[in-house]
Amino acid sequence: MIRLPNLGIIILTQVLLRYNIVKPVLYFRNPELISGSFEFFLLVMATLLIAMGGYLINDYFDASIDEINKPGKNVIGKEIEEKTVLKIYWFINGIATLIGFYLAYRVQSLSFGLIFPFIGMLLWFYSARYKRTFILGNFIVAALSTLVIFIVWYFEFLYLRSNPESFVTVLDQLKITTKLFLVYGLFAFLVSFLREIIKDSEDIRGDKENGCNTVPVKLGVSKTKVIIAILGMIVFLLVIYCGWFAYNMGEKVVGLYMVGVVGFPLIYMLVKLISAGKDEDFHFLSSLCKVVMVAGILAMQLFSVVN
Repeated sequence: MIRLPNLGIIILTQVLLRYNIVKPVLYFRNPELISGSFEFFLLVMATLLIAMGGYLINDYFDASIDEINKPGKNVIGKEIEEKTVLKIYWFINGIATLIGFYLAYRVQSLSFGLIFPFIGMLLWFYSARYKRTFILGNFIVAALSTLVIFIVWYFEFLYLRSNPESFVTVLDQLKITTKLFLVYGLFAFLVSFLREIIKDSEDIRGDKENGCNTVPVKLGVSKTKVIIAILGMIVFLLVIYCGWFAYNMGEKVVGLYMVGVVGFPLIYMLVKLISAGKDEDFHFLSSLCKVVMVAGILAMQLFSVVN
């Protein structure tokens, strides 16, 4: 129920962001100024707990839908009681909130602590209501995927702001770091948004029978495939542009990696989309999206190796 592969991607993303972008770029001249490792560990833990809670509450509200789309896979109400799921949900969200407020205290920003209970409640309303709403549910998931990236930047920004002397020394590097986070944030948003629509196409039967107004339910599979193709092409063009930019900046290995390793699965996905019609076809396309996301994340490590 807690989607261990997805949690692994969250850990990988945040760790690579810290050690392959924040530390070598933001703190290029003063690596010792970076925030503490213990605080970063707590940030990752809080993010994981919130994500785990989101997966639990999603399965809780999707029990009837999953009986159609994924028969036998949802164990809520069978192997684990619904009351137990709710207790676990509130417990882990409570722990994440406590961690969040401790981190807020460390960076002297109350608003940072409010992020975690807000996300926890947003995931509740998403699972209970917004997931069944046209486009809005897809947008929320994509935005939360982006937040996994931006929360690393925001914490480091607040940490610097609480240390004015350090802030001044890295001001120029902060602009570059922010641009890199914006690019990765946009990439995460688009790929997540694309994948959510593909997953809705895979789950159309259960969604339709349970009154969900998803994109495939409202527009039909044929029109949804057009939307998927357009989004996929936008992501591909973004990847090609980033690869071209890196290549011309002297990072030839990075440029070739972006085009070949990240871009090729996108083209293959668009080709397979043409004949996609069955649930398993869309499941395969969804898996390809995850490959693209992981490949894009690993490009951060390549930046570190090249540098």
